[in-house]
Amino acid sequence: MSSRVADPGTTARMRATAAVLAAAGLDAKVHSTRGVLDITASLHPSAGRSVEVVVDEDGYAEIRYWNAAGATPAQVVAVITAALAAVTTATAGEPARMAESAGR
Repeated sequence: MSSRVADPGTTARMRATAAVLAAAGLDAKVHSTRGVLDITASLHPSAGRSVEVVVDEDGYAEIRYWNAAGATPAQVVAVITAALAAVTTATAGEPARMAESAGR
């Protein structure tokens, strides 16, 4: 497989995203695999397991977290639906507003 060269604008956007994630308290790094950029970020809460985030240059994002071992089904669903509500708001055409509020 041949590697491709990442677009300078994409590289700048990904580095800026990683910087904002770092400013929000996550350990964030930009990676290039065969010229395709992604960010991996982790949040290490003092009283729990890490939250992992992956964002690629095409906009695909993944958030992985651990539920409390004894969480009830209602608690698990409450967390998931709250995250889905935030994600669907962000994908409904409001990323600029959300980015502004994240910088506060």
